[in-house]
Amino acid sequence: MTREEIKTFWLERAKVKDVPRSESLVNFLSDAQIADLYIKTEIALIEDKFKLKSNDVVADIGAGNGRFSLLFAPKVKKVIAVEFISDFAASIEQQAKKMQFENIEVLNMPAEEFCRENYASVVFVSGLLNNLDSEQYHRTLENIQKTLQHGGVLFLRETISVLDDEFIVDKFSEELGTHYCSKYRTSRQHIEAFTEYGFKLVEYSPFFEDGSILNKRLETRLYYFIFLKS
Repeated sequence: MTREEIKTFWLERAKVKDVPRSESLVNFLSDAQIADLYIKTEIALIEDKFKLKSNDVVADIGAGNGRFSLLFAPKVKKVIAVEFISDFAASIEQQAKKMQFENIEVLNMPAEEFCRENYASVVFVSGLLNNLDSEQYHRTLENIQKTLQHGGVLFLRETISVLDDEFIVDKFSEELGTHYCSKYRTSRQHIEAFTEYGFKLVEYSPFFEDGSILNKRLETRLYYFIFLKS
């Protein structure tokens, strides 16, 4: 998989109109009922595990179409939404204006280039890392480490490989109707990498139970990880 292939996929994905909900642009769920249940379940878990305070500054790195930035905005002091696909970034700005949120700053830039030293009390990363090659991955972790304040919280929402090793998907997807590229790392790989950058693992677990209809693939699972910057 190449950076250009990843970018092309998401540029095309941002223009798709025939989806049951706007979230389906990023979670790829075409069935409206399953999409609703998926979104309801994951948001309930995030709100239970990811406790935000009114004075928090949240960096949503790889914000996609802004669904989590818009969820967090009423609860915190500020949200910085970092998104490199211009159509998604524009959508976040439009939705923030429509919802009268004045505390969302949108940055249209690659995730791995974002860094504001000792700035955010909370970093949220969702579905980003499997779109990054090794160089981008480590650069992103390094800049997250710099951006997050000492004692700050990192919440990672990521689809991982549940096989013994990571694997890459790089092929035409009949389901999506386009070429799809992604690198699925294991939970062990993520934990070891973040530990190397000075993070302490607090908790990690799958979003959905084994056997749930919300688990889309046998070889992958959607997981959350909570880290503290030590």
